[in-house]
Amino acid sequence: MQKLALILFLLGLFVTGLLGTETRLLFFWPGCALIGLAGLLAALRWKLRVSFQPNDWCLFTVLALTAYIGWRAWASPVEVFAREDAVMLLACFVAYLMTVTAASHPKWRLGIVCVLLVLVAGNLAAGWLNFKGRWDFHLVPGFFRTFPPGRIGGFFNNPNHLAAFLSFAVFLAAGVMLFARIHIVSRLLLGFGILAMLAGVALTVSRAAMLGLAAGGVVFVLLTLRTLWSTQRPLFKWLVIALVLVSVAAGGAFFKVNEDTMLTRQLVTPLGDDMRVHIWRAALAQHAESPWIGAGSRMFYAGGITHRDPEASAQTGDSLFAHNEYLQTLADYGWAGLALLLLVVLAHLMNGIRFLRWFAAEKFPSTGQLGSNTLALTLGGIAALVATLVHAVFEFHGHVPVIALLGTIVLGLLANPGNESEVFKSRRIWGLRFLMKIVMLAASAAMIGGAAVFGVADAHSAIAQVQNKRGETVLALRNFARAAETDPRNAVLAYQHGLALMDSYKPDMPDEERRRLIDKMVRELSRANMLNPHSHLYQLALADALDAAGKHDEALAAIQRALVLAPLYEEPRMALGIHYHRIGKYEEAEFAYLWASQAKAMNPAGTTNWLDSYRQLLYHTAVLAERKRAARPAD
Repeated sequence: MQKLALILFLLGLFVTGLLGTETRLLFFWPGCALIGLAGLLAALRWKLRVSFQPNDWCLFTVLALTAYIGWRAWASPVEVFAREDAVMLLACFVAYLMTVTAASHPKWRLGIVCVLLVLVAGNLAAGWLNFKGRWDFHLVPGFFRTFPPGRIGGFFNNPNHLAAFLSFAVFLAAGVMLFARIHIVSRLLLGFGILAMLAGVALTVSRAAMLGLAAGGVVFVLLTLRTLWSTQRPLFKWLVIALVLVSVAAGGAFFKVNEDTMLTRQLVTPLGDDMRVHIWRAALAQHAESPWIGAGSRMFYAGGITHRDPEASAQTGDSLFAHNEYLQTLADYGWAGLALLLLVVLAHLMNGIRFLRWFAAEKFPSTGQLGSNTLALTLGGIAALVATLVHAVFEFHGHVPVIALLGTIVLGLLANPGNESEVFKSRRIWGLRFLMKIVMLAASAAMIGGAAVFGVADAHSAIAQVQNKRGETVLALRNFARAAETDPRNAVLAYQHGLALMDSYKPDMPDEERRRLIDKMVRELSRANMLNPHSHLYQLALADALDAAGKHDEALAAIQRALVLAPLYEEPRMALGIHYHRIGKYEEAEFAYLWASQAKAMNPAGTTNWLDSYRQLLYHTAVLAERKRAARPAD
């Protein structure tokens, strides 16, 4: 059963690496179900064969962080937002425990690296397709990569996330290449693969990833030199010379190859004008509202709009994420969440370094062998963790399922690196391991259940969106309804269903059918707003439905709520003008349209804007004035 659980775990990691490459859960559900099944089998097995004993303090910090984030997700204002963090949290917890326990043997850990390298090959092949002009390539038929052309993404929509994925792989592969017990041919292949990965990072043109690579590289080199100084001191001088030569040559080549690309990107988006600064201000503003426990899981979806920086460009789109995992944690989970996160990282890094000290002080003198799979993965894991921590200052890759899983797997490697010493052994915490098994059992069951219910609902919604693009509106409406019925607590699905009903409205419909449709629209959009009262778009959609139902006072109240939620945006101001225009209050409508022209966040190009609506108002009032003149009796 343990071997079957490990096979399912590796398969789940592989499927997640193929599909779980976006921040949404839609394509993560298959991998989530497989990892949940692996965790369930492992938990039912109860007593797993463990090659080495994990550090209980590392386990304790992870359990504390899991409990805190789980509580905040449960108590968060918007269930569907919290669900995204909660599902990833459960998957990461199971992956962590599987790495610490069932996959503690070096051969299974090398199996994880092999799965990772296969995914690297697939991503680089997809990146080659991007580079050849297929910038919208997506593994799933009917879906497309939406990131602008010019930077490869592989299986990822965002090139920065591909760079984060490759950063993990680079350092784990480098550790295995230098220190693992493998054949010389395998070392050469790994060396070639590392060069290919570095080229892949270069083609993503991710400045933050390159900074993270540099930081991780420095840590990797320093730890390698320290290990060699403590074990093979006669080779130390020659290795230093070799490392300096290789680093200078590789660094020079890397810089020269990317010089033009990076210069172009710097000219287009200079660091001094980076939009992240404005997003960070919004995150800090949201954090100030609830500094200790945060606003709730993924509430920056709404906070980034409500607290938008007035100095940001009016054409800058919604941020959704803080583009800084530490500020995102502060905004969503407060100081308590950030403190627990840093405690987890610190505990695992210290345990990894403790292992390196033990290896040099006890293991090597007793065996005389420097080649060690556990040493290789520990060195690579520490460097990979440092690289992603630096990268996280500028990105949100921790919210991508496969990146989050890799991060927790690396933490698992460091929590149980293969320490066999009594001197460096940590104290056991009574009842901790029993509690971890119980939590793992519950988490695995919840993942399987979530995939069976929420995943099916998300699939119906995705199919409906594809059908809408094809013009199959009747089939799309049916699938939107199925999605909303399958997952009635999902505000997004209720909103999508309400919009689909709105799109099916036709002026020439029979009166009775039109009334039934409008009532259904109002009910569905009211439900969406009840489940998520923090979205201005939901309020505006409800206002349209209420105006159609003749409930103009309620529609105005919904628009006013939208103005509070998005005070700097053109959309609710324009909606106010449209509302007054509908009910014949033309002076108020004109004022609202002109007010919309002063918004600090304008509607995207190609969508309806205040000027179009204002022109329509002028045309309408001109027609009415002409009709009045024509109807006036002649003198």
